Amino acid sequence: RLFRQNFLGGMLVVLPIGVIVWILWSALGVLWDMQSSLPDPLRPEGWVDDASALFLLKTLLMGAQIILIGLGISLVGWLSKQFLGRKLLELIAILIARIPVLSSIYSALDQLLRTFASSSGGKQFNRVVYVEYPRAGSWALAFVTGPVSGKLTEDTATRFLNLYVPTTPNPTSGFHLMVPESEVKESGLSVEEAFKTILSLGIVQKGSSGSGAKARV
Repeated sequence: RLFRQNFLGGMLVVLPIGVIVWILWSALGVLWDMQSSLPDPLRPEGWVDDASALFLLKTLLMGAQIILIGLGISLVGWLSKQFLGRKLLELIAILIARIPVLSSIYSALDQLLRTFASSSGGKQFNRVVYVEYPRAGSWALAFVTGPVSGKLTEDTATRFLNLYVPTTPNPTSGFHLMVPESEVKESGLSVEEAFKTILSLGIVQKGSSGSGAKARV
């Protein structure tokens, strides 16, 4: 009985923490293994013989790697704002555009990241609504990604919205819908609250105690 009542609640606690730990551990493991690709004279093993000192040295080198990677990414961001950097990025975009499959992927990812980086895109994505999906009378959480523009709205005064309807428990996959704004309902949820509901299969909801073990389905 104790197992049945608390297992699901424990999974809701362990899984998010486990995923974060796994991602961090994998990233640190890649940085740690990068040291073995150095030339023999530069490897930490050739500097010290003591195991404890070697571990400390490798940890310090990994910290230096993290700092260098952060500085490198920041430098790329700074260069992208300069004249020569912009021209170089335009040249890269032109070259990628000539590759059939990669051009579509690059264009979609580039536009998506630019939208999230802009203040208007971030504010638009913070709107969480309810939409009738996949049939009338059945409601799903959806994120507004922006207004629809194009032929769909040329011959009507109705305002259409682009919606992203995530799947559960994996919100990284989902469906893109274009629906009239009059057919959605404001949820009053923040993005974080909506993701909690989706990831927990509806067990964790706004205003609840947050304990999956006490929820009744």
